[in-house]
Amino acid sequence: MKCPSCGLEIPDDSEICPYCTANVKKRVRIKSIYVLALILIIVSPTYAILAYTSSDVQITPIKDLTIDDNYNFIHVRGTVIKYPTVYDSNYGVTQLGFVISDGTGEISVKIYRDQIERVVKEHKIPGIGDVVDVEGTFSYGSRKSVIVNNVEFLHVIKGSFEHISVKMLNDAPPWAFKDGTLVSIEGNITGVREYSFGMISTIDDSVDLVIPYAYTALDVVNIKTLGSGVAEICGSLKLYRSKQPTSGYLTVNLEDLIENPERYNGTNVHILWARIISKNEISRVIKVSENNTNITVYSKSGVNYYNVGDNVEIQGKFVRYNGTWEIKVTKKNDFIAEPKWEIIMHPQFSIIHKKDYREGENMSLYSLVKLRGIVADYRVMNSGYLVTLWNDNRTYSVYVESQKNVHGHIDYGKSVVVMGMITKYKSGEEIKVRDFTEDYLEVVF
Repeated sequence: MKCPSCGLEIPDDSEICPYCTANVKKRVRIKSIYVLALILIIVSPTYAILAYTSSDVQITPIKDLTIDDNYNFIHVRGTVIKYPTVYDSNYGVTQLGFVISDGTGEISVKIYRDQIERVVKEHKIPGIGDVVDVEGTFSYGSRKSVIVNNVEFLHVIKGSFEHISVKMLNDAPPWAFKDGTLVSIEGNITGVREYSFGMISTIDDSVDLVIPYAYTALDVVNIKTLGSGVAEICGSLKLYRSKQPTSGYLTVNLEDLIENPERYNGTNVHILWARIISKNEISRVIKVSENNTNITVYSKSGVNYYNVGDNVEIQGKFVRYNGTWEIKVTKKNDFIAEPKWEIIMHPQFSIIHKKDYREGENMSLYSLVKLRGIVADYRVMNSGYLVTLWNDNRTYSVYVESQKNVHGHIDYGKSVVVMGMITKYKSGEEIKVRDFTEDYLEVVF
């Protein structure tokens, strides 16, 4: 027979379900589908089987699920609003979960043990924006959740992805997209950084790609493969703001500000979007432009962190200084920040062009190279190294992202072999030894 709580097959003489621990004998089945199934059993065993396996359990709005439904077999449908997470222990990944919303409420979907293997094998791990149709055991606690005891009751409806370019996304203002917009993008993985929630990879040194830990822990996304060539990556967009706008600042565009200076004189203003067209680190100013309207911004600190061409968000006081109108960024809530669209990766990607490490003078951007040389200089960074190599009467700048990518002890005069990717740093080229890829620096002697 089937357990009325989780829907799995259990021995006919069971009193307690070995899967979900529900009391089978004393349980009251409150859903009308079970009453109908009981009638069908009397009429015809064939109809009874069809009634159960054809997923006739009605969809319940999440807001209507209460403690009275605890341990009931339920059916919900919603859109994934947070990327999947896993619980990883010495025994491997023992829990996979994600959150869906149907517009009336939110519920966590949880999958355990052997069913996780099936989810991976059957490509049923969702991403943000996918629609999920799921049936399982309802659990009412500090947070509503549905436990999937059989992945046959889990259906993921993949969304359609709009193809965009790296440049388009890098130049897009905050209002260009909505959070959760599904896109696909082509590019090269030029850097990888590890965090507790997963990894952030940089595409073409321009766009950040967030790879949830669940995808790497379940070996759905392999960074080494992803970094081996030009990849097409699918994901959902999210606007990242390092600083959040503060109440008390008036949002205004540069054109209105410059055309009506006396009106805004002394006002705390918020500029949502402008591009840096010049900077002077000595005088601590940058000049920004929006729709061909320019203004000078003075910052007490941090000007050296910004580059010409960066898009920035500004909060500061609009004032007149030495006969010129400017924005002063000097108070606690003032800031210059870079709002950026980033991609939360879906478990979907393909390698469009596989690259090989090549020796010689091929130093084209994003190519993979193998270079032999002598250490002329090096500096130890927070996590890696900055190395200057001498080879054939020429010096090369090498940035090693992580010290674990170095084989042997770096020292002056040492002979080394470097395998990495050609990237741009400021105005020059460098060889980047990327973490979590096939790149490395090896001391030969």
